[in-house]
Amino acid sequence: MYRLVKGNNPEEVSRELAEFIKRIVEERLRSEGLAKLGLAGGRTPKLTYRLLSQTLKDWDRILIFPTDERFVPPEDPRSNFRMLRETLGERAKIYRVKTELPLEKACRDFESALSETGSLDFILLGMGADGHTASLFPGVPCRLCGENACTSKSPDGLERISMSLSYINSASEIAFLVLGEEKRQALEKLLEGADIPAGRVRKDAIVFTDLDI
Repeated sequence: MYRLVKGNNPEEVSRELAEFIKRIVEERLRSEGLAKLGLAGGRTPKLTYRLLSQTLKDWDRILIFPTDERFVPPEDPRSNFRMLRETLGERAKIYRVKTELPLEKACRDFESALSETGSLDFILLGMGADGHTASLFPGVPCRLCGENACTSKSPDGLERISMSLSYINSASEIAFLVLGEEKRQALEKLLEGADIPAGRVRKDAIVFTDLDI
């Protein structure tokens, strides 16, 4: 079952998560010479990424992929690539989903990059109040463009490109970051084993949270 790592506030949780990711990266750099990460977008992980930008080294040996992307230009405030670039800094090697291409072509490009890279060492996921994770939404099909990537649409009608559930579950380590009272019901459902998209992620994932459950 999921293992919970509980902090007293978002700042404490973000610091614990940053240390956890740093340990994984350093271990992989020692053993493999390369660390491969999948990182969630949105607002919640921003502090964690800023902390990593200050403590990680050997950026040329760390590959970073967004777990998903909104189908918007990279300069758009909603872009996950933009958020990752702004928080991790210019040294970070971040794959950019090619949203200037047609949706299916951009998805196939993402699929190809993930296929070439193979399974990731670590994936960080968020979770919405509706139980979605990456761009895997309740009741919305994520149409595969290969084994590793798919296209979906968020409730606001925006097209999305996402890592597929099978690709997420192939990672060596998986963690959720769940902060704030508005996520309580979704976290309870996750821990109860409800059939929500986040609940289809491997049950050995670690959940970093500031909620008392």
